[in-house]
Amino acid sequence: MSTPAIPVLMSKDNPDGWKLELLLPQLCQELADKNARLAGDPSATAILVRANNVRILDLLLEAERLQRDTQARLTELGPDRGPSGRPRIGAGSAGSQA
Repeated sequence: MSTPAIPVLMSKDNPDGWKLELLLPQLCQELADKNARLAGDPSATAILVRANNVRILDLLLEAERLQRDTQARLTELGPDRGPSGRPRIGAGSAGSQA
């Protein structure tokens, strides 16, 4: 059974969504807390799940690094005008052909 996709990230179509740079640290914190609750369980399954969670955390931290780089590059182009403002890049931006 599939569930309908609910927008999560802030955009022109979802102005009340999360900014990626705020969502990623929140996900990291929640996953770290979840992993801490598994720390006392010596079962093989718990050990493997904790290892998977650590790997996911590493990937989320890499995503955070990439998002910081993106934010720095966008800041060089000008201020963030919010989800209803003119985009700095892509469709609708000053440099766009569309």
